[in-house]
Amino acid sequence: MEPAKGVGPDPNGSIDSDGEETRIAAVEEQITVGVEQRETGALRVRRITREEEVDVPVTLRSEKVDVRRVAVNRRVDAEFGPRQEGDTLIIPVFEYVPVTEMRLVLKEEIHVRKHTVEEESVQTVQVRKDEMVVERREGRAGEWVVQDDGAVSRD
Repeated sequence: MEPAKGVGPDPNGSIDSDGEETRIAAVEEQITVGVEQRETGALRVRRITREEEVDVPVTLRSEKVDVRRVAVNRRVDAEFGPRQEGDTLIIPVFEYVPVTEMRLVLKEEIHVRKHTVEEESVQTVQVRKDEMVVERREGRAGEWVVQDDGAVSRD
Protein backbone atom coordinates (compact mmCIF):
# COMPACT_ATOMS: atom_id res chain seq x y z
CA MET A 1 0.00 0.00 0.00
CA GLU A 2 1.24 3.46 -0.90
CA PRO A 3 1.17 6.29 1.55
CA ALA A 4 -1.14 9.17 0.85
CA LYS A 5 0.34 12.28 -0.80
CA GLY A 6 0.93 15.37 1.28
CA VAL A 7 1.15 13.38 4.46
CA GLY A 8 4.27 13.47 6.63
CA PRO A 9 6.47 10.53 7.30
CA ASP A 10 4.91 7.19 7.71
CA PRO A 11 4.82 5.58 11.10
CA ASN A 12 8.14 3.87 10.34
CA GLY A 13 9.66 7.30 9.62
CA SER A 14 11.54 6.25 6.51
CA ILE A 15 9.75 7.57 3.39
CA ASP A 16 7.72 10.75 3.00
CA SER A 17 4.89 11.49 0.54
CA ASP A 18 7.33 12.49 -2.21
CA GLY A 19 9.00 9.17 -1.98
CA GLU A 20 12.16 10.54 -0.47
CA GLU A 21 13.79 9.11 2.59
CA THR A 22 13.40 11.20 5.73
CA ARG A 23 15.88 11.15 8.53
CA ILE A 24 15.03 12.04 12.09
CA ALA A 25 17.88 13.09 14.37
CA ALA A 26 17.95 11.67 17.87
CA VAL A 27 18.89 14.34 20.40
CA GLU A 28 20.40 13.55 23.76
CA GLU A 29 20.84 16.16 26.46
CA GLN A 30 23.82 15.93 28.75
CA ILE A 31 24.28 17.65 32.08
CA THR A 32 27.50 18.46 33.87
CA VAL A 33 27.35 18.83 37.64
CA GLY A 34 30.11 20.70 39.44
CA VAL A 35 30.75 22.01 42.95
CA GLU A 36 31.42 25.63 43.65
CA GLN A 37 33.19 26.37 46.90
CA ARG A 38 32.07 29.42 48.81
CA GLU A 39 32.39 30.58 52.37
CA THR A 40 29.19 30.35 54.36
CA GLY A 41 30.73 31.04 57.74
CA ALA A 42 33.92 30.74 59.77
CA LEU A 43 35.13 29.44 63.12
CA ARG A 44 37.91 30.81 65.29
CA VAL A 45 39.37 29.78 68.63
CA ARG A 46 40.96 32.25 71.04
CA ARG A 47 42.92 31.43 74.19
CA ILE A 48 42.39 33.60 77.25
CA THR A 49 44.87 33.18 80.14
CA ARG A 50 43.75 34.17 83.61
CA GLU A 51 45.65 34.07 86.89
CA GLU A 52 44.01 33.12 90.12
CA GLU A 53 45.07 32.17 93.60
CA VAL A 54 44.55 28.59 94.71
CA ASP A 55 45.24 26.87 98.02
CA VAL A 56 47.88 24.15 97.76
CA PRO A 57 48.43 21.77 100.71
CA VAL A 58 52.11 21.35 101.57
CA THR A 59 54.09 19.70 104.34
CA LEU A 60 56.44 22.06 106.12
CA ARG A 61 59.45 20.50 107.82
CA SER A 62 61.73 22.22 110.32
CA GLU A 63 64.30 21.09 112.82
CA LYS A 64 64.32 22.31 116.38
CA VAL A 65 67.08 22.01 118.94
CA ASP A 66 66.71 21.44 122.67
CA VAL A 67 69.69 22.69 124.69
CA ARG A 68 70.13 21.44 128.24
CA ARG A 69 73.06 22.28 130.52
CA VAL A 70 74.20 19.44 132.77
CA ALA A 71 76.52 20.28 135.70
CA VAL A 72 79.38 17.75 135.99
CA ASN A 73 82.17 19.31 138.17
CA ARG A 74 84.49 16.33 137.72
CA ARG A 75 88.29 16.46 137.57
CA VAL A 76 89.77 15.42 134.19
CA ASP A 77 93.37 14.93 133.04
CA ALA A 78 93.01 16.44 129.54
CA GLU A 79 90.54 18.30 127.35
CA PHE A 80 88.48 16.31 124.85
CA GLY A 81 86.13 17.21 122.00
CA PRO A 82 82.40 16.82 121.51
CA ARG A 83 80.83 13.34 121.29
CA GLN A 84 77.57 11.87 119.95
CA GLU A 85 75.33 9.68 122.11
CA GLY A 86 72.26 8.54 120.10
CA ASP A 87 70.52 11.65 118.81
CA THR A 88 72.28 13.90 121.37
CA LEU A 89 75.47 15.87 120.71
CA ILE A 90 77.43 16.46 123.92
CA ILE A 91 79.79 19.46 123.97
CA PRO A 92 82.17 19.61 126.97
CA VAL A 93 82.84 22.97 128.72
CA PHE A 94 86.14 23.13 130.62
CA GLU A 95 87.31 25.50 133.34
CA TYR A 96 90.58 25.86 135.22
CA VAL A 97 89.89 26.11 138.94
CA PRO A 98 92.56 27.49 141.30
CA VAL A 99 93.43 25.10 144.07
CA THR A 100 96.65 24.60 145.85
CA GLU A 101 97.57 23.19 142.57
CA MET A 102 95.96 23.77 139.21
CA ARG A 103 93.60 20.98 138.22
CA LEU A 104 91.47 20.61 135.12
CA VAL A 105 87.83 20.09 136.08
CA LEU A 106 84.97 19.27 133.73
CA LYS A 107 82.59 21.95 134.84
CA GLU A 108 79.52 21.04 132.74
CA GLU A 109 78.32 19.42 129.54
CA ILE A 110 75.90 20.92 127.10
CA HIS A 111 73.57 18.31 125.65
CA VAL A 112 72.09 19.25 122.25
CA ARG A 113 69.35 17.05 120.82
CA LYS A 114 67.83 17.61 117.41
CA HIS A 115 64.34 16.49 116.35
CA THR A 116 62.26 17.04 113.24
CA VAL A 117 58.83 18.66 113.36
CA GLU A 118 56.33 18.33 110.52
CA GLU A 119 53.08 20.22 110.22
CA GLU A 120 50.41 20.35 107.56
CA SER A 121 49.88 23.78 106.09
CA VAL A 122 47.95 25.32 103.20
CA GLN A 123 49.87 27.82 101.09
CA THR A 124 48.16 30.24 98.69
CA VAL A 125 49.96 30.37 95.34
CA GLN A 126 49.31 32.12 92.01
CA VAL A 127 48.42 29.81 89.09
CA ARG A 128 47.46 30.53 85.47
CA LYS A 129 44.54 28.92 83.66
CA ASP A 130 43.88 28.94 79.93
CA GLU A 131 40.34 29.20 78.61
CA MET A 132 39.63 28.46 74.96
CA VAL A 133 36.80 30.54 73.44
CA VAL A 134 35.21 29.20 70.24
CA GLU A 135 33.46 31.78 68.06
CA ARG A 136 31.46 31.22 64.86
CA ARG A 137 30.68 33.67 62.07
CA GLU A 138 27.82 33.23 59.61
CA GLY A 139 28.82 34.38 56.12
CA ARG A 140 31.77 36.57 55.21
CA ALA A 141 30.56 39.77 56.85
CA GLY A 142 28.64 38.33 59.79
CA GLU A 143 29.47 39.07 63.39
CA TRP A 144 31.50 36.69 65.54
CA VAL A 145 29.29 34.85 68.04
CA VAL A 146 30.66 32.91 71.01
CA GLN A 147 29.57 29.29 71.09
CA ASP A 148 28.58 28.28 74.60
CA ASP A 149 29.22 24.61 73.94
CA GLY A 150 32.69 25.26 72.47
CA ALA A 151 34.45 26.84 75.45
CA VAL A 152 37.18 24.55 76.77
CA SER A 153 39.01 25.23 80.03
CA ARG A 154 42.50 23.81 80.52
CA ASP A 155 44.29 23.90 83.89
